[in-house]
Amino acid sequence: MLPLIRIALRNVVRYRRRSLIALSAVFLALFVMVCVRGFLNGVQSAIREGVIDGQTGAVQVHRKGFLAAMQGASLELDVPADDAFLSRIARAPHVTAVAPRILFGGMVNANDRTVFSLMSALDPVREAKVCPRRFDHVDQGALVGKSAPDGSDLTGALLRRIGARIGDRVAVLSNDRDGVLNAVEVGVAGSFPEAGLFAADKKVMMLPLGPSQELLRMPGRATEIAVAVDDLANVGATVAALRASLGDEYEVSSWHDVAPFLDDLISTQDAVLGMIVNTFLFMALLGIANTMLMSVRERTREIGTMMAVGVRRRQILALFLVEAAILGLAGGALGLGAGGALIHHWAGTGLHIKTPASSVPFLVHPFITPAFIARVFIVSTVGATLAALYPALRASRLRPVEALNTAA
Repeated sequence: MLPLIRIALRNVVRYRRRSLIALSAVFLALFVMVCVRGFLNGVQSAIREGVIDGQTGAVQVHRKGFLAAMQGASLELDVPADDAFLSRIARAPHVTAVAPRILFGGMVNANDRTVFSLMSALDPVREAKVCPRRFDHVDQGALVGKSAPDGSDLTGALLRRIGARIGDRVAVLSNDRDGVLNAVEVGVAGSFPEAGLFAADKKVMMLPLGPSQELLRMPGRATEIAVAVDDLANVGATVAALRASLGDEYEVSSWHDVAPFLDDLISTQDAVLGMIVNTFLFMALLGIANTMLMSVRERTREIGTMMAVGVRRRQILALFLVEAAILGLAGGALGLGAGGALIHHWAGTGLHIKTPASSVPFLVHPFITPAFIARVFIVSTVGATLAALYPALRASRLRPVEALNTAA
């Protein structure tokens, strides 16, 4: 086998132009595959972390049935938000922080203008630990509860609708748990873009938990508890521990459950990427097959001579397959190396992508996994070998006399 490999290497070097064509095809295909996969990995990770660290948290705890009744904004399915209950959740494995929230609908009034709004009542200190990117999109004024205990943040669209500005006082109206309309006055501390990356609606308001509990007559209560974990890989263990600890009265959900669109988005992106990379790889392998077929046609006399001196057909077959494998291996190594180096550079510097939907640049850190590198390397080498199978079979089936006569 070793002499066969030496002959194959010599042939690859001898026919430089043809080898460079095949080599370039594999190199380009794998370089593009690595770059696209690495960039998409970074985008998917940034989107996932943005939603988890900016909106949902890794795990959420609700009263049983809350998620199913969420469209009805049921305040009756509440959970304790006192220190004892929060400490009970915080003792679960891998939990690093907990934050109570109340999600409800209400109206905002100022200057004789009343507009319906989606309300998120937060504990500013705890929320920043669970979702450190929650307030990234506040681009004017102060954060919730920072300048004043009742300071709130509204979208720019909501401020314009009610004719209010930062520093004004606004009234928040909503039905409490008993269905009685209640009102509380809060200050406008800041604003954030209505088309923020994670904003689901143009009329959104974030306000402190205390005034909201007063408004809804829910002292010491919340509708959900958001939980942060030390590593997203430990979410499953944390969910299982909390379910065992809290019992059937509560439902514990991971970010997969509360944001299923993320998994759907990633699956769709992976499917599209799969079609793209497979197309590039197919074109590269087609180039190798064409190159090897040309090689058979140009080396007919050489093949006839080898057979005339006693080289067996299976050795001719193996020779062409080894040549193709060398081209696939070398092109794959170069493509993966160049693509990996570029992805490594991007991973260190990061890519700042400006989107029309956000005032904050979208920071992407591309990365590639060793498993993907190994899989692509194996596929390129094996694929190149299989692509050369037909030309190699054709070469091995030549008759020595016919090959010599054809060449002559």
